[in-house]
Amino acid sequence: MRWISKPPQPPPSIRDYLEAQANVGHGLDYETFASTGAPGGGSRGGQLRRELTAEQCGLCAYTGAGIDSRLGTLNDPHAKLKFSAHNEHLKPQSVCRQELEAAGGTYGVDVGEDMDHQNIVAALLVSGGGKKVTKASLFGASHRENDTVPVLLTDCNCEQRFTFDLSGGIHPATSGDHAAVNTIAVLHLGHETLTGWRAQAVTVFIEGIENRADAEQIVARTTAPHNGWLPEYCFAIRQVVQRLLDSMS
Repeated sequence: MRWISKPPQPPPSIRDYLEAQANVGHGLDYETFASTGAPGGGSRGGQLRRELTAEQCGLCAYTGAGIDSRLGTLNDPHAKLKFSAHNEHLKPQSVCRQELEAAGGTYGVDVGEDMDHQNIVAALLVSGGGKKVTKASLFGASHRENDTVPVLLTDCNCEQRFTFDLSGGIHPATSGDHAAVNTIAVLHLGHETLTGWRAQAVTVFIEGIENRADAEQIVARTTAPHNGWLPEYCFAIRQVVQRLLDSMS
């Protein structure tokens, strides 16, 4: 899980929509927003997804998989799963509506957290591609559904709560960190397909390490975006390589 530092101001899709709808007095909810046409074609929801994907350096907020131009390269070794991307609410839309109405607001007339960009990220959506699959077959946002995610990726300390190994496994960084344990379970981050993707990414990077300079270069590449892009599962790769660097000291 990689920390996402959300900007203070909303992206253009949300900002422009709220400004345009303010005088109308309705339609100020996410469902209406997402289905409204965007300037230049497509929907506002699609525009927001592209903005969030860029904000996240091309990576899924929960899994670290590529959801930019790399989305089409994702492959399930069992050929059962299909992959797409969507806008994910950290606090579910249903909860946002309930809280707005409990506070005396009117859904669609008053702006709630379902339209707060701080509460929305771009995430991988996993499905059976029209075929019925069990929840246990899914991971990320699809497995989570509306369950609470205890460790949020908008928490600046979230990366320190998990460790990754050479085999792509994920573990709580601290014994007794029940929030980290539950986050792994809610998002099914130990799913064999996702674990395999992480293991493959780690292997590709560490195979080319011959000296300390090589390792330092990988840490840099997986930390700072290049042209707005970060390698898939960069946080897992960086942890493994950093431990290798520490052993060289």
